[in-house]
Amino acid sequence: MTGRRIATILIVGFGYLVAVCAAVVVTVALIFSPFALPDDGANGSLFSLLGDLPFILAVGFFWTVSCALPGFIVAILLGESERWEHWWAYAVAGLANAVPSLAIFGVFVGSPFEMPSMVMASFPGGFAGGAAYWLSAGRLVARRRAVASTDVA
Repeated sequence: MTGRRIATILIVGFGYLVAVCAAVVVTVALIFSPFALPDDGANGSLFSLLGDLPFILAVGFFWTVSCALPGFIVAILLGESERWEHWWAYAVAGLANAVPSLAIFGVFVGSPFEMPSMVMASFPGGFAGGAAYWLSAGRLVARRRAVASTDVA
């Protein structure tokens, strides 16, 4: 493997971690948003849940890293073979990746449909993750691809 390919793989790996972080933050924010309604701190309010937020984010990160990886690899391979050049292509791929991610999650944990708010929030979370991948790494990889194609010519 050449140094250029190793660098590209490292950039893609970094982008995956950024994408997972973005997807988890958006998903958790959407799950918690109904709890932000004013209820004077009653059980289930956002304020009573904030103490558990680091744990919830860590668990979400673990499951998302594990369950979204196969779909991410497919999206990267498809993006490179089709030479995707726009953020929205990766964002749509992230949105679509919510389906296999939830299926993989279901194999290990049980039906994700028992948590409908998580299922619904996973789609915008995946969209945000795909966009975050493009912003953090995808455009760099596309630029490197364009430079490599002009070097060969």
